[in-house]
Amino acid sequence: MCAMEREWDEIAVRWMGRLLAEWREAMTEMRCHHDRLISDGLWLTGPSDFLEIVGLARHENTHSRMLKWLLTPTARHGLGSGLVERLVEHCTGEPVSVPLAVRKVAFSEWRNDREADLVVWGGNFTLVIENKVDASEQPSQCDDLYENFKNEKAPLFLFLTPDGRKPHTATTRFAQYAFKTLSWPKVRAMLEEALNESRSAAEVASGVDVVRNYLRTLKEQFR
Repeated sequence: MCAMEREWDEIAVRWMGRLLAEWREAMTEMRCHHDRLISDGLWLTGPSDFLEIVGLARHENTHSRMLKWLLTPTARHGLGSGLVERLVEHCTGEPVSVPLAVRKVAFSEWRNDREADLVVWGGNFTLVIENKVDASEQPSQCDDLYENFKNEKAPLFLFLTPDGRKPHTATTRFAQYAFKTLSWPKVRAMLEEALNESRSAAEVASGVDVVRNYLRTLKEQFR
C-alpha cells in the first residue's frame, strides 16, 4: 500500500506540474495578446470626450461658455440660429415663423451685483439663461434676475438644470411665471436636432467635430 501511495503521489505531482506549466503558458499567451491589442489601439478605456479628459465635464462655467458658442449664429459650429430658435420656442410655446436675428450673446452679464449666466439679445426678444449643473441657487437669485431683465425687449427666462427642476428662488408670482424650466438632456436633444438639420454643419463648418464631441459629454454626464 505504501508503494502504491507513493506512486500515486508521484503521478499527482507530475500531473499538477504539467497542469501548472500549461496554465503559465496560457497566461503568457493571454498577456501577450492583451499587450498587442493595447499596442494596436484596440483595447480602449477611459473617457472619449474632451471635457471629461481635462476634468471640466461638470464645470458649470465651462458648459455656459459652450452654450455661448453654440448660441452665436456666426460661430464655426455651423448651426446658425438652430439652437437659439429651439430655446425660444421652448420658452414661448410657439414655433418660430421667421429666422431669428441674434444681435449679441453674453456670458456672465452682471447687473445690480447679480450675474446672469447667459443673455441672448435678439431683434425682437431677450433670452436670459440661468445654468445650474451641480451648484445650488443663491438667495433670491431668480427673483433678482427677473427684476434686472424684465424691462428688456420681450424678455424670456430659462432655468437650466440636469433634471429640469423648478427654481427655488423664483418666489414672486411674476418670476415664477416668467421662468421656464429645461433639462440638460433636453438641450442635448435640441442640439442633435439642430445639427442634423444644418446644411452648413454637414458641408463647410470646421467646428462641427467640437459639437459632436460636446454631445458625447452631455450624453455621459446628463442622462
